[in-house]
This record gives sequence, structure tokens and C-alpha cells, in this order.
Amino acid sequence: MLNGKPAVRVVGLLAVVLWLTIAGLAEAQHQDQTRVAPTNDLPNPYVRVHPWGELPNPYEPGAYDARASFIGADEGPDGNIYLLSRCLQNSCTGRSESALLKLDPDGQLLLSWGSGMFDFPHGLDLDDEGNVWVADQRGHRVVKFDADGNLLLTIGDRGTAGDPPRLNEPTDVVVAATGEVFITEGHSFVAGANRVTKYAADGSFLMSWGQTGSAPGEFNVPHTIALDSQGRLFVGDRGNNRIQIFDQQGTFLDVWYQFGRPSGIAIGADDRIYVADSESFGTDNPGWKKGIRVGSAQDGSVEYLIEDLEPYAIEHSGAEGVGVDLAGNVYGAVVRRRMLERHEPNGTASALPGGGSLHLGHVAYVFPGAPDGMGLAATASAEVGAAVLHANFAAGDLSDFAAMRRHGAHVLHLLDPADGASGPGLGFGVIPAVEALVEHLERAAAESGASDNLETHTGHVTQIADGMLTHAREAVDIASQLRDAVSIRRAAPLVGRLQALTYQIAEGFDEDRDGRLSFDGEAGMQQLEAHLYLLLEGESLPRELR
Repeated sequence: MLNGKPAVRVVGLLAVVLWLTIAGLAEAQHQDQTRVAPTNDLPNPYVRVHPWGELPNPYEPGAYDARASFIGADEGPDGNIYLLSRCLQNSCTGRSESALLKLDPDGQLLLSWGSGMFDFPHGLDLDDEGNVWVADQRGHRVVKFDADGNLLLTIGDRGTAGDPPRLNEPTDVVVAATGEVFITEGHSFVAGANRVTKYAADGSFLMSWGQTGSAPGEFNVPHTIALDSQGRLFVGDRGNNRIQIFDQQGTFLDVWYQFGRPSGIAIGADDRIYVADSESFGTDNPGWKKGIRVGSAQDGSVEYLIEDLEPYAIEHSGAEGVGVDLAGNVYGAVVRRRMLERHEPNGTASALPGGGSLHLGHVAYVFPGAPDGMGLAATASAEVGAAVLHANFAAGDLSDFAAMRRHGAHVLHLLDPADGASGPGLGFGVIPAVEALVEHLERAAAESGASDNLETHTGHVTQIADGMLTHAREAVDIASQLRDAVSIRRAAPLVGRLQALTYQIAEGFDEDRDGRLSFDGEAGMQQLEAHLYLLLEGESLPRELR
């Protein structure tokens, strides 16, 4: 077997020798990758907040039995925080407490449900429609709810382990944009598990891959699973101290060891990856500190380490589940110490004099997910400027077909890196930056005590951003066509349109020639920045976009 698929029979001694040589080199390379130095000495730009969040039962510091044993945390499309617990113990079997909690962004309890429905909750995911998915390891099933706690779908039979379409110790679940469901199975070294199973949106079985082992495509307790913006699957192969990456058909793509021994994985919309390591330092992964490692899902770099309170403890400790919200707060779901930790970026609130809105700070000054901690407005502006530059390069010589296509691909990357193109810029993208800018500005305007000035300019900025996003998505389509063009004849007309669109995104365009730029479709990044400056001035905040 090679990558879980039968090897083709090769005829001839030379071919056999060649195949064995290649296989041996691949296995040697795989073994060499395990020799990664511990990523321990990293900065921690977060402040731990505990306790955070209201529980259904009264919480008293030091009252160990009153705490929930958390295993999962995730933000929904509604901006609320969803938590999965083990019913005040390390199991829900025979207990009456609710396993699922919904909190608002300030930590106020909105809803709790799931009493008597689970045996050993283990994994949590919120899909794009806001549905809540829970993997129940010892219950051998995955359950889907809507955001109000209504049961919608069950995969597997409670209490009955088995081969697909049944489940065998499901550890985690993630739902793709297509609605297809991916479930990791196998926790207690049981025979027949250690696989990833794929189901259709209606719960019907599609395929599975993996078996017990340490080769690429094999697993030893696949404990967690997540999706990046490209649709790649990141599987935390905990028993092998690694993350394996696959496409959605189960094709092995890569393996990473630099994030430690992964118990939980979360990937943000900006492709920042958060990996909870709750088991390192002992005999399982000697020399590695426990904690949450933060890095890039695009290139595998590790930037930060949020150390566990007991980073050198031999026994299981620390956050096992991990989640992140749009504000950049990281949630650690801790089983053994029965606690939920919230880790807040330590540079955002202080960036706003006078205690201004944290969300406004993300727009104007500091956003944790942006390169070098830039604000979202500055990030969007930089990406827009680079897109204009490369659109001009594409139009610079209409006889250079290769340059036209190359710079078209660069513009595509600058507009929306999730499209799969590569190239210059910050790697954030115009579309993600503008979408996030609007999201945080609207959150700031919705806060209690928001001024009329903030609400007014938020409305103007949102209108401008809607037009920019419409033009940017059209430019993505044009840039994609240019990148894939097969002749100069097809490419040349696209270049002019792409150049015009990028200028419109940057500077606006007076389409009706009335001497002014309307908010609806004519204004661009320059006008958006002007309204942000007016907003900041009206809030008595520094008039700058960092």
C-alpha cells in the first residue's frame, strides 16, 4: 500500500529496483522530518483572561467541582462563542448538565443545551450556516444542531461502533463550504479506526482513508481536523506528533512536525493556524513545551507560543480544544483543570487612547491577524496599491504575453489569496481585508454607547466597501481569465479592463460624470480612508491608519 492506495504491479527488475529506491528515499525523508527542534522559545503577544464566560451554574474561584470540563470552543457566523464541555466532569454519561453553551462576545450566557445527549463529547465545529456539529467519541456518533439547539441530523448509532457508514470513536468533525462532512475516528487505539471519513451533507457515507501506522496517510489517534481557505484538510495526528495535510479526496499533501503534539487545531479566515498541544514534554514528545502554537497555515511557519500554565508537566495538561474569533481572541478549552481560557492580543486595547472600541482599534491601528500587526485599513490600502501596480505592469507591454499572464496572477493573489494564486504583497488580500474591516467597524458601531459619529461614518464606509468588493470580485474573474489565457489575442482585452477595475477600487470612478463620487459603486479606497479619518477625528482618536 502506498498512501492508502494499492501500488501498481511493476514488471521488470529495473523498474522494481527503481520503485524501491524511490520508496526508500520517501520514507527516509519522512523520518528526517521528525527531527525538528522544539519550537519553544517564541514570543507570546497575548494576555490570559480567566475566568471568562458565564456558566449555567454559579462559578466560584477555587470551586473545582463547579467548573465545566471544556473540550471545544468556536465562533459562529453570528459572532457568538460556542463551547463544548463534558458536563462538569470528564464524561457526560449519566449526568444532567448541558454539554453545549452559547455565549455572546462579552461572555454572557445566551443558551445551554444537550443534557443527556452525549457520552464523551470530543470535537466541535460551526459550519458556514451557523449549525453546530459535535463529535461524541464514546457515543460513536456525530450530531448536528441549529444555533438554537434544535437537533437536525445524526451520523452513526449511539453506543455502537463500526465500520462506515457507522463511526468508531469519532474525535472531531469539520464541515466544508460544500456541506460535505469530514470526521476523524480512533482514540483508544481500537482496531479498525484511525481514519478520516467523508459524508455528504445529508449524512450519507462517501469515502474514508487511513489506517493505523506512521507512514504518510496513516494515523495514530487522529485527534482533530480543520480546513484552511484553500479547502485543505489539516489532521492532528496526535500519536505521531504531527499534522498531516490532505485534499478533500484524501490525497496526502504534506506533513508538519513543528507545531508539537496536536490535540486541537483551529484555522482562521486569514489562514492563521492555532494548534493546542496538551501532551508534550513527557515521554510522548520530550523537550516540547505544552501550549498553543500560532503560525501560518500557508507556509507552516510558527510565530508564537501561548505557554500552558504547566508547560513542563509530565501528565496531560493545558488546552485540548482551541478556537479563535474575528477579534483575534484565542480560546483554550482545558479538560484536566476544568477551565476556559481566553487569550486576548496584548497590543490592541492599548492602541486606543481613552478606552476606545477594540473593534475600531482593529480597523485603524492593530489587527492581530494582519502582517506585522497592521490595522485592517492599512492592510487593505497596501494590497490595493500593489494590485494597481501589477495591473499597470500587465498593461506595460502588450507584446509580452508571459508578463501579462504573470502580473495577472499577481493581481489575483493581491485581491484574494484564497484563490490559489501566489505573488507579491502582504498575503492578506484586498477582499478579506475589506470584508474584515466592515465586520469590525459594524461591531464597533453596535456596541453600547456608540456615538452618532461612529454610526454615521460606519454607514458611509460600509456603502463604499460594498462597491469596492463588487469591483474586486469582478477583477478576480478578469485576473483569473488573464492568468489562464492561451493567446495574446485573448489576453490583451482583459488587461485594459483589469487596469480600469484596480484604479476604480483604489481611487473611485465618476461613472455618471456629475463631478462627485457617490457611495454606491463610485467611491474607492481613497474615499473610504477619508471617512475613516473623519470618524477617528470625531472620536478624538489619533487621525492615522497604521
